[in-house]
Amino acid sequence: MMKKILLITAHPDDAEISMGGTIRKLLNQGHYIINIIFSIPSNIKVRKQEAMESSKNFGYEVRFSKYCEGNNVEDIPLHKLIKELDNIIEKMNPDEVYTHWMNDSHQDHQKLSKVVRSCFRKKQFTLYEFEQINQNNNIAANQFHPNIYSDITEFMEDKKRMITLFQSQLTGYMGHYLVNAEHIGSWRGSQVNCKYAETFLLVFSKGVL
Repeated sequence: MMKKILLITAHPDDAEISMGGTIRKLLNQGHYIINIIFSIPSNIKVRKQEAMESSKNFGYEVRFSKYCEGNNVEDIPLHKLIKELDNIIEKMNPDEVYTHWMNDSHQDHQKLSKVVRSCFRKKQFTLYEFEQINQNNNIAANQFHPNIYSDITEFMEDKKRMITLFQSQLTGYMGHYLVNAEHIGSWRGSQVNCKYAETFLLVFSKGVL
């Protein structure tokens, strides 16, 4: 049965770095995926194009918040974000939602996670939070304790190809993301006896035993 899966992410490339292998895995299983991006503070044309290129190449849909251009998530009033996401969730009626971990060290990620949890008041859905993107901030990263592992061994090369499509973000202090993706995937895979894995915190399951 096809699931409708909604990704709520702060920036272009957040989804691909965090769960690109799982995106490919879910698509391969026949599910429908849409990624909503809420912030492109600068280099807007290039970063939008990179996001659209990745979605086109790998078969998922990408859309942009009406507030995303020129704003950080932290700059957008909370009530406006909640109202927009309430409307998106009402129209899509997703089976599953994936978003940032609520204790992520990035302030935009924290705020967006809070928005998603607020929207839960109107509509229940299975909710996953993915692992922190920036593992270099190991004070926060070491506090993430996943309860779901996704074997992405078959899709690791696809994940790396996804990430390389975001060339504007692979320079300077952010240039570590591509290398880290493989290292983290290998480390998480070793915990569950597979070559590569991505991890999540299952916050709520809509399924009833």
